[in-house]
Amino acid sequence: MKIGIVVPPFYPPALIDMTLDAAHAIGADSLWAFDHMLGVFHPELYGETGLAELVPDPDGLFDPFCLCAWAARSTRLPLGIAVTDSIRRAAPDVARAALSLQHLCPGGFNLGVGSGEAENLLPFGYSFDRPVARTERFLQTLRQLLDVGTMPDGLGRLGLPLESATGRPKVWVAAHKPRMLRLTGQYADGWLPVDAPSPDGYRTMKSAVADHASAAGRPEPESGLFLFVLLGESRDRIREMFEAQPMAKLLALWMSPAPDWARYGLDSPAGNSRAYIDVIPHALDPAALRDLAPRIPFELVEEYLLAGNAEEVAQRLRPYADAGLQHPVIMNLTGLVGGVEEAVARGTDLAALGQLVRTMGASEALLAGR
Repeated sequence: MKIGIVVPPFYPPALIDMTLDAAHAIGADSLWAFDHMLGVFHPELYGETGLAELVPDPDGLFDPFCLCAWAARSTRLPLGIAVTDSIRRAAPDVARAALSLQHLCPGGFNLGVGSGEAENLLPFGYSFDRPVARTERFLQTLRQLLDVGTMPDGLGRLGLPLESATGRPKVWVAAHKPRMLRLTGQYADGWLPVDAPSPDGYRTMKSAVADHASAAGRPEPESGLFLFVLLGESRDRIREMFEAQPMAKLLALWMSPAPDWARYGLDSPAGNSRAYIDVIPHALDPAALRDLAPRIPFELVEEYLLAGNAEEVAQRLRPYADAGLQHPVIMNLTGLVGGVEEAVARGTDLAALGQLVRTMGASEALLAGR
């Protein structure tokens, strides 16, 4: 099993250097930056999370394409975006950027594409109408440009070589619902969901992607999963730290849709929210969020957050390996509670998790060979 590490594209650059060093130390297979205009915490409350000791402003986010070009000078690992959308950037611009980075990054480039999130669009004047239809048109044009080098009508063309010494840029799609799963099979080289709360659900989605790829005469895309991981002494100790720094529990605003809140007897402050798709934390009342945070159950947060020591996190991840996961992409949130002291104390835990994940992958390969 491959292991991807998210390079958080936050200011200051020293944090990026630290993440690159950690990724090299654990033998990561790929590096990824997410493409956000806004962070996931309300700026008036963010200072009460441990992460504020590491990142001064939750919205101080570098452009991930620029970050990849910069990071390519100090790594030979493949770099990627997880993910951009089809609304802020047109397909020809993205295709040119992907080809540029394929040649500028010694390890090649992975282009992740999704249908967009409200917080990156609406506050900045972009439309969020018919996002999946836009994504379909985007992928059709993108695939044509990356495969052939021309627009569908043949007039517009990209003169960059379509292949570097490490191959062609790979397109990954963040897909969860039927239409996006179809588009993944038709156009993508990799599948990178962020919302797969159960291994059975992951297996079902993966099967749909494979079926659509077969129908389109394409190989099955590589199966990834974007994971939020918080490492600590133990799950119980992490729970205690969340209770001590309850503003960090507001991560559930971005991760958990309204029906999940209802199962714990709470109304989502974002209303009938689909979580990351349409919540804009900055638009919510910070005083109401401050009152709510201590009442958010830790169990709601950890439905989408793998929290614990390396062994506990690996135990939650193993069923996904059994369901066909090939390339987890890990967003390491250690320090979200506990700050710098906790991040330093857990300095070797990511390597331990990486070793366990690789053993998991080796076991699956051995079973497949029997």
